[in-house]
Amino acid sequence: MANDSTIVLQSINRMFDRLSHEKSKRRQEALQMMQLGLQDRKLSMMEEVRDLQLNQSRMQMASLKVADMEKFTNVQKAKVANDFLTQSRFLDFYNPDNPEWAVDFTKALKGEYKEGFMGEEQGWKFSDRNASLIASSLIQSQSGNPDAVLTLIDRANRAYLTSQGGQQLAAHDANLLAGFSNMGMFMVGKDDKGNPFLEKSPQWKSLTDATTNVLSNESMIRKERTDIQTGDYNITEKLNFMKYEEFPDITNALNEVEIQTLLDKQMQEAFGSLGNKETRTPLEIKSDNNKTNNNDISSSIEHNEEKLITAQVKLNQMKINKEEGYTIDESELQKLADHIQSIKDALNISKEDLKTANDERTVIANQITLQKRGVLDTEENLELLSKELEEQKKIRLRYGYGFGGP
Repeated sequence: MANDSTIVLQSINRMFDRLSHEKSKRRQEALQMMQLGLQDRKLSMMEEVRDLQLNQSRMQMASLKVADMEKFTNVQKAKVANDFLTQSRFLDFYNPDNPEWAVDFTKALKGEYKEGFMGEEQGWKFSDRNASLIASSLIQSQSGNPDAVLTLIDRANRAYLTSQGGQQLAAHDANLLAGFSNMGMFMVGKDDKGNPFLEKSPQWKSLTDATTNVLSNESMIRKERTDIQTGDYNITEKLNFMKYEEFPDITNALNEVEIQTLLDKQMQEAFGSLGNKETRTPLEIKSDNNKTNNNDISSSIEHNEEKLITAQVKLNQMKINKEEGYTIDESELQKLADHIQSIKDALNISKEDLKTANDERTVIANQITLQKRGVLDTEENLELLSKELEEQKKIRLRYGYGFGGP
């Protein structure tokens, strides 16, 4: 009987020992998982820091490129304003040593125009409003701000285009156009049928074209600055330059040296700092290239999906119109259907490429892990590591730690 009691007690003790051991083991495993989670979180934070530094580098480079675009445009703007003031002879009136020069200039602008008369009383018959506008643009230009001159040219050009379109001009625009015609900026005459016509002189056409280019460039620059503020750092706009002037290609920027220096510095910070100065291994570089490739493929997929949605909506609308009895261009309908199919084909290829790139990324990550452990990255070792990581994944899911730590 005593022996039976002893056996029972021994069995109970062994059971408690086993339960205590299993409980201790589970606690140890949970602690290890917490440590792994913390390591993963640390690695994730390091990747986020790298991404932030790289993103900052791209933003600064984009800002420098836009600054160069602005420099080129400002050079062009100053050139246009100076050409206008020289060809119009307005610059001849500017004399800061004479306090009355602006009065004399305004008097000439508003003076009576006499064809063929070149005396002191000769004027161009601008209205008070337009004379003040022209005098103000000259003053601002000589103070280093050519914007008012380009606004004046653009306004006169718009008045010309409006008149050519057969529309009625406002009184001040008609007066501005007449004044510039008196100055010879426009050629006035009659055609074979005796109808009056108004044409730009070659010099004026060159100036208006250049002004349109400058204003268009400024609009592009504003768009690029807005894009940078919203996180789009790709410079897509192409500047327009005067046909009679040659300017450097925007790709050979004035700040090329500064950009390259900044790029080298930021790349070093993004991929080489973070508390150590160790040299990056070929596998780590390969991993970075793979990540860039993944991002490019993902962006391409996103872009094509947006194109597909737009094209599909247009196709559905055409089909609805056809069903309702409207006549549609069948060839256009077929072209749109073919276009949609080509987008789908491109999407399928890109998705396959993305799957391949993701598989390659996993292999590279495992090779880096083995390399850090001092183990050869053979197929057998890679297979063993894959099984180990799969077991860790199961344990994480079992204890509810996921992949980003507790």
